[in-house]
Amino acid sequence: MAEPTASDMAAVGADAAPAPEGHASKSLEQGLSRLRFEMLAMGGLVIDQVASATDAFINGDRSKAELVLAREPQVNGYDVVIDQHSERLLAWHQPLAVDLRLVRAITRAAIDLERAGDEARKIARIALRIMVPGARRAASMVAQPVRHMADLGLAMLRDAVVALDTMNAELADHVRRRDKEIDAEFEAAVRRLTTRMLESADVMPAVLDIVLALKALERIGDHAKNVAEQVVFIVRGIDVRHRHVAETPGAAH
Repeated sequence: MAEPTASDMAAVGADAAPAPEGHASKSLEQGLSRLRFEMLAMGGLVIDQVASATDAFINGDRSKAELVLAREPQVNGYDVVIDQHSERLLAWHQPLAVDLRLVRAITRAAIDLERAGDEARKIARIALRIMVPGARRAASMVAQPVRHMADLGLAMLRDAVVALDTMNAELADHVRRRDKEIDAEFEAAVRRLTTRMLESADVMPAVLDIVLALKALERIGDHAKNVAEQVVFIVRGIDVRHRHVAETPGAAH
C-alpha cells in the first residue's frame, strides 16, 4: 500500500469545523492522538531511511540509495501535515499546560525528524557518488565505525521517538547522554580516515564525501537529542536545550 502524500494527509479534516463546546475536550483528545500517530509514522519512516542509507553507503547498494531518495518527499509530507494539524489544534482548541507543551513539542520534533531525513538523503547521495573502485576502498576503511555510528544514531532515534510517545523523561535523558558518544565516534572515525589517507593517496578524492557522510551520521544523533529534549520539556516543563543532562532538575544520574 502506498504511503500517503502530504496533500492526502492534509485533506483529512481540512474542511472540518471546530467541535461544539460540549465535545471540545473529546475533539482535542482526538486531535492530539492524531498528532502522535503522525509523529510515530514519521519517526518510523525516518529511522528506516537512515538504516537504508547507511546500508547503501557501507555495502555499495544502489537500490537502497535510490529508495531513500524516492521516499524523501514522504518525509517532507509528514512534516508539512504535522505543522498544519498543530496549527489547527492551537487555533481551534487553544490548549493549555501539558496539552500545549505536547503540541509544541511534536511540532519541533517533526522539524528534527525531517532534518534527520535530510541527512539520510545526503548519505544516500554520497553512496551513489562513491560507487567506483577507489572510492569503495576508501569507504571500506571506515565501514566499521560507520556501522557503529549508524547503530548508535538509530538507537538514539528509536529511543527518542518512543520517549516522546510514552512521555518517558528518563529514556529521553538516556538519549541526551549518548550524544557525546556519537560525537566521540565521529572524531575517531575522521582520525582513522586521515591516517589511512596518508598511507594510500589514491583514496584522497573520496575522502571529503566520506567525511560528509560521517558528519551526517553525527548530525542524526544531534537531531535525536533534540527530540529527547522536547520530551523533557513536556514532562518536566523546563527547556533543557542548552543544558547538560546532569544540570537538568529531575534527571536520573
